Amino acid sequence: MREKRAGKERQQASPLRCSEILIGTLQGMGLGRAIGHLALLKAWDRAIAVRVRERATVEDFRGGRVYLCVEDPIWLHELHMLRHKLKTLLNQELGEAVVAEIILRIGSPPQRVATRSPAARPQRPSTFPDGAIERIDQLLSPLKDLPCRDPLERLLHRWASRSK
Repeated sequence: MREKRAGKERQQASPLRCSEILIGTLQGMGLGRAIGHLALLKAWDRAIAVRVRERATVEDFRGGRVYLCVEDPIWLHELHMLRHKLKTLLNQELGEAVVAEIILRIGSPPQRVATRSPAARPQRPSTFPDGAIERIDQLLSPLKDLPCRDPLERLLHRWASRSK
């Protein structure tokens, strides 16, 4: 009787998207914080004005708090006055109320490596098995705009280069 009931429950559940499965798997591996941090960095780059991004950088994001490093006291004061607006912009860009607080400190902001566009990615060496690059690109195509795509792509490329 249990087997019949379990079968009916399986039939009623709708199929999951690959992106949902991958995100769940990555969170299960303990990478949920990294995914959230990457999503916040992407939202920061899209939602915050260039003049602010040039003078303040995101140092960390944990527990709903965004830690910003600002280059001088004048900008610290300016961003302190704008922190509620920045929080609202980030939450709107993320699509949910993830950012609860913005914490500022003075210091020299670390230089962040610019994210590369797909067109700017370097060509991989020909040490991969035949068709591996195409299969990896096809597998990751549903994740084109998700922050977890690049780390997964690097992981799969590393795996493919070792399984020659």
